[in-house]
Amino acid sequence: MFLLPSIAVGFIVALALGGRPRRVLEVRLRLAWVAPLALAAQIVAFSRLADLPVAANTGLHLASYGLLILFAAANWRTRSLLPVLLGMLLNGLAIGVNGGIMPVSDGAAAAAGIDVGDGANVSTDAVHLRFLGDVFALPPSFPFANAFSIGDILIGLGMVAFIAAASLDRSEGLISASRLVAPLRIPNFRLVASGRFVSQIGDWMTLTAIVGWMFQQTHSTYGVISVLLVRMVPPILGGGVAAMLVDRLPKRPLLILVELARGLFIAMAFLALALGQPVAMLAALFGSGLLAALSTAVVPSLVPRLVTEDRYEAANAGLGIADNAAAAIGALGGGLALTTLGVESALVIDLLTFALAATLFAGLRLQPGAAEQAARAASRFYGLRYMLSRRRLVVLVLSFGAATLATGLVNATLPRFLELNTGLGAGAYGYAFAAITAGLAAGQLGVGVLRLGSGASRWIACGLLLMAGLLALLAYENHTATILLVLAAIGVVDGTTDVVFETIIQREAEPHVLGSIFGFAAAFIRTTMILSVAVAPIANRILDVTHVLLVAAVFLTAAAAVAFLNLYRASPAPSEAMTVATTDAHDGATLRRFGTDLSLIVWGDFVPTADAAATRLAATGIDVEILDLGDHGGCWDKNAVLQTVTKTSKVLILGNGGLDAELAAVIVEDAFEHLDAPVRRIADADTDELVSRLHELAAY
Repeated sequence: MFLLPSIAVGFIVALALGGRPRRVLEVRLRLAWVAPLALAAQIVAFSRLADLPVAANTGLHLASYGLLILFAAANWRTRSLLPVLLGMLLNGLAIGVNGGIMPVSDGAAAAAGIDVGDGANVSTDAVHLRFLGDVFALPPSFPFANAFSIGDILIGLGMVAFIAAASLDRSEGLISASRLVAPLRIPNFRLVASGRFVSQIGDWMTLTAIVGWMFQQTHSTYGVISVLLVRMVPPILGGGVAAMLVDRLPKRPLLILVELARGLFIAMAFLALALGQPVAMLAALFGSGLLAALSTAVVPSLVPRLVTEDRYEAANAGLGIADNAAAAIGALGGGLALTTLGVESALVIDLLTFALAATLFAGLRLQPGAAEQAARAASRFYGLRYMLSRRRLVVLVLSFGAATLATGLVNATLPRFLELNTGLGAGAYGYAFAAITAGLAAGQLGVGVLRLGSGASRWIACGLLLMAGLLALLAYENHTATILLVLAAIGVVDGTTDVVFETIIQREAEPHVLGSIFGFAAAFIRTTMILSVAVAPIANRILDVTHVLLVAAVFLTAAAAVAFLNLYRASPAPSEAMTVATTDAHDGATLRRFGTDLSLIVWGDFVPTADAAATRLAATGIDVEILDLGDHGGCWDKNAVLQTVTKTSKVLILGNGGLDAELAAVIVEDAFEHLDAPVRRIADADTDELVSRLHELAAY
């Protein structure tokens, strides 16, 4: 029952990613005639087109699966079809050992509203390998309502993957398991990933142990909430601080100092705990959380310096998987430490993890980067102004914030939903959280073996829409196994968007603003998370759980529409990025200063005047980008000129000798549609006059 819907979903995903579905017809498959023959056999067996004996129907059913397995096996080199082959094998095995009948659980049959009477191809009486049978169900209120198996899920995923992969260029979306481990072969990346992994284990140990200890001491949820606020609020403040500092500082010393300083705060928390001062302990943990925001911004901003562009997805996926593993290990370790040795032991271990992380970061061998020099040349708020001047980046951050808001609302609603719709008892939320976490890791793993390339930005809208559909399905589900499956699927989509989000920023933003963008994004996303927690009790008081989930789904659908309209265009190719490399003055241009408000093009003796004027304007919040054409103005870099004009949309040319008129003519001819103001020219000016003219142009 998954085949036709999966084909439809595959074509939708292919179109959303910018693929050409007609390319599917160009794929050469072996034994292509076998698949239609098998489907025809199933239609004859179960659509009652022919009045066949039960034994004949059973034989046709088994024969159809044999043919489909033969077809999939003949095309095993097409990697996207491997899940289809595995799914068919599992279904065929379950059907074969039960005499041609697929097992179905009583709960799945009831939830799907299907009749398992005589002549049906499923039976609740089939007892062999029941876990491979139809144990999941779509409710009758949904199209294609039916019970389905693990094998059906694999078949559906395989068909979607096959159609999407065939529709894309072979240079994009190509599956390679080795891609995920490729970044780990780079020593610097191993050190960064290991340091972050160790540090986060300590974080989660401390959080888990302190939450448990606080509840033991107070027997109050308010005490637990105070600890969680100490965990959630600092990244908002720290993200803003990170946005102003991270890009301007060398990364290796910054990572080391952050870990050592956090270790000092944990030592203070340990001392406060020993002295019976819980407020002081929480204050120390708050300080550690502030510093953690710096590392959160530094690590993803370092990825482009550690790996090549084609490995961004794999590197981000690896870091994400490590984060999830650290959370699981740290939470388990914190619980064990609290119950066996006491809360103090968790803090001691946390202190040791910071020391080990600092040692690992000390092994980094990073050359001084031009990005830090460029960031220091710009104003402290340049990164924020840069991000706000680029609609794609703004929409990307807002879309991710929307997903965080919706998923936060769902997470806060889950305990009530699970109590009403499952029979899992007190452990229901734990099982649900485990399903989401497993899905999150699976989604990150899936993106890690792909290279989405220029189609990465398109996945954000597609992912939001898929998540909306899954939330709508969850709202109407009351079958426990299917609920856990849907939650895992939501985790998968969430995991993929996490990786894609970071990858898009790394590809589209200039290197010297990555830390700022990740810092601001982290602060905004954490704010939406807190907002969702605050809104959840109100929403659950006004609405029933079904409508809370549907509201979240509608919200995500709207966010997907906005993202689709703004992000559908493929990511800019590296050649389109708004960056200019420093070159020899006789052969090209030198980008002396980065800016977002307007461009100042100079050459020769006017450069010092331009630098002085830009510095004075930076103090007033106006970022001037200075492009120096070099001493030999007659040999100027047209590409560099057009890039800076396209970036800021306002330009002033300082110079004479006829070159100013030539530049103005070229700008008007080739970049007129990007101009927000007329091209200004000055033949000569001192610093005061230049500041005045630039200020006037910025206000235009």
